[in-house]
Amino acid sequence: MRSTLSDTMRRAMNAQETGAVILPLITMTQDDWVDEIRLVPNTEPITRLGKVFEPLAFTVSLPDEEEEGVPVIQWTADNVDRRLVQALRSVRGVVKATIVWVLAETPDIDELLPLEVEMRAAEYDAMTISGTMGVEPILDMQFGHLVFNPANTPGIF
Repeated sequence: MRSTLSDTMRRAMNAQETGAVILPLITMTQDDWVDEIRLVPNTEPITRLGKVFEPLAFTVSLPDEEEEGVPVIQWTADNVDRRLVQALRSVRGVVKATIVWVLAETPDIDELLPLEVEMRAAEYDAMTISGTMGVEPILDMQFGHLVFNPANTPGIF
């Protein structure tokens, strides 16, 4: 998975000194939840496209870009607000999430293309919540309903 950084983000990341603050914004949804969960690792809420992202101390990595395997994102959050754990405990199935990286001064402009991910498992204790998100979950899905093996398709073996 290759990502394209905006010129503004590239300059901010490569500058020796900068005042730019790069923020990942996460929107999580699940069929059983009434509302989306929107989070930002900031000390105050951020409004993006009319939606408010609530502050929560967390880290999220960019996906690895290895040729083999499905790209994975690691994330860890402080477990100071028990509402996230309660929401995760109620999950039956997959939590879908969108992650977009923005600059704090321009939250309506995508600096890194949004990633559509799936969270399949999470761990938590008294201090932290952590887990992994798969970037391209379609690669894990079976294609078609037929299986090619020597018993039913001897001509290809």
